[in-house]
Order: sequence, then structure tokens, then C-alpha cells
Amino acid sequence: MLFAPRAEPADREAMLQLVYDRQQIIEVLHRYARAIDRCDVELLKSVYHDDATDAHGSFDGNAHEFAEFMVPRLKEQTSYGIHHVTNELVEIDGDRAIAESCLFGYHRVPGGRKSVEKFFGEAYADRVEAQGRIDEEQEYFTGGRYLDKLLKRDGIWRIWRRRITVEWNQCRPSTMVVDGGRAHYDIPGARDTSDPSYLLDFDSFDE
Repeated sequence: MLFAPRAEPADREAMLQLVYDRQQIIEVLHRYARAIDRCDVELLKSVYHDDATDAHGSFDGNAHEFAEFMVPRLKEQTSYGIHHVTNELVEIDGDRAIAESCLFGYHRVPGGRKSVEKFFGEAYADRVEAQGRIDEEQEYFTGGRYLDKLLKRDGIWRIWRRRITVEWNQCRPSTMVVDGGRAHYDIPGARDTSDPSYLLDFDSFDE
């Protein structure tokens, strides 16, 4: 049974290897979220092997081509996005692994008929236009799962096969508040290397 409880390995070296491999796999899953949210194409490619595939809704093919397809699309159609990866279940068999994890995604979409219709479709655009809110920024919440097969090659874990499920969504005009008391906490990141996270390095550690 996949993801069933397993007995503790009798060999301590095997136990340490299992713990290390599992942690590396979880970091791969989390690295994907960082890459897609920062719109970092090269970091996104690093999550996948060269021959990896990703079945991702509107895209089904080579994962490196997915990175080159998805990042420009996100930049064009959304103004912000953040992904969370949780509930990671990992099964390891030598240099092979299977993982199931939950995803939560949030995107903001610029207002205007053309922008809203392109992202959400004509019916949603008609609805918010009838409400007089077509020019407002829109929000898209979604949840589902990542279903992954991973391989360790040359000591490095990467995704080899990925398929996603998208199981719910909520779409609405933005309810975000950035004035008043909230103004002090409106500290946005960036979807490129100007994001403050790219200043984290050991060369300037003491600054």
C-alpha cells in the first residue's frame, strides 16, 4: 500500500539516508513554489530533470518547456501570485520516489474587460461587468494536489513526472486592503531578482 506506515529501518545508515532523501525531496517541492512565484525560469527548470514531463492543465509536455511557457504567461495575465505546498507524503525506493502533496494558490488579476475575460473567461467577465466591478482587480484562489515521480541522478533529486489536480477555486473582485492601518504592512515582493529574497547570501551576511 502506497504511503502506508513502515517499520523503522534496522540499519542506522539506511535510516539516515531515508531521512536525508525525504528532506531533499520536500525541498524540491517547495523550490517549485519559490520558482513559480518569483517567475524565475532557471530555478523552475532546476526542479525537473531534462527529460521530465508536466501535465499541468493547459500544458502537457516537457517540463523545461513548461517553465518557458508558464512564467511569461503568469507575468502577462497576473500581477501577483503565491503558492503553498503542504501535506507532503513521500515514498522512497532507492533512487526512485513517489510524492503526493497539496497545493494552495492565490493570484491577482488586473481589472479591465480584456484582462478579466482572458484569465477567467467570458461568463465570469459578464458577471462582474454586470456588477459594475469589471475594472477592479480580481482574485483567484485554487487548491489541488501535485502527484510526482522523482528520480535521484548523480546524487540530486528532481521531478521526473508531474501531474496536477485542481479541485476547487474561488473567484471574486479583490478584497485586499492597503490603506489605513494596513498600509504599514503593504510590503510587496517582486516577481524577479529584485525581490528582497535574492539579497540573502553569505557574502553580505554581516550587513
